[in-house]
Amino acid sequence: MRVIPNHVFFEHIEQLLSRGHSVELRCLGNSMQPYLRGDGSEIIVASPFTPDELIPGAIILFRYDGQHLCHRIVRRSDEKLTAQGDGSLKNEEQITVSDVIAIIRTIIRPGQKPVSTQTKAAQRYWRLWHRFSPVRKYLLRMYRLNKKICTFVFRLSNYIK
Repeated sequence: MRVIPNHVFFEHIEQLLSRGHSVELRCLGNSMQPYLRGDGSEIIVASPFTPDELIPGAIILFRYDGQHLCHRIVRRSDEKLTAQGDGSLKNEEQITVSDVIAIIRTIIRPGQKPVSTQTKAAQRYWRLWHRFSPVRKYLLRMYRLNKKICTFVFRLSNYIK
């Protein structure tokens, strides 16, 4: 298997997006949990966008500090955006519209139909999750503990067989 450095990979992704193509990417990392698992089993569809679409609640792919991240917009003031992962408690990224390379319109979860991130239900989810900010750390702790227990039970059941 050939490994491509991230900067080369994302150069190609940005070229495809600039030509108007959507791109499917595997989702890795826990910063968007629980909305995205981040274990590589989900695919996010990154698409070109218009600046008017960059509103609070939108999930975006953007450049930040030499990396490419996928987080939600939590605030917008003219050309300045504040992004934060659903699973992040304190970290926020201050970026500009020009740092955004794509908007995430669809999530493809294994064995399920593709899910749009642009529906009213998806926006309600985000508004509710955002309002839970004061207790989000406890909810995330329970979510992650549950995930560890499920993984342990799954491995144990495979070991017993």
